[in-house]
Amino acid sequence: MSDTMRLTDLIRNYCDGNEVGWGVEFEWLRQNSGDATMRLLHLIKRDGIQEPILLGNDGRVWDGHHRIYVAFLLRMGEVPVEYAA
Repeated sequence: MSDTMRLTDLIRNYCDGNEVGWGVEFEWLRQNSGDATMRLLHLIKRDGIQEPILLGNDGRVWDGHHRIYVAFLLRMGEVPVEYAA
């Protein structure tokens, strides 16, 4: 079961996996995963985020960086999240 979280709160309170900062993470995704990101953007625009973003108990996002980036691009207010056990 998943919860929802405001995207701004997620970005403010959770680090990206490498802890380089979300701006650097988003730029890396833009430069290196453009095609995959655009496909995901169209799917999420059509169907919403189908799999929650996995948040680790260490304050990092464990899975879902592309979904966060797409949610940011689409200016989504909330995203589904799941907390790691």
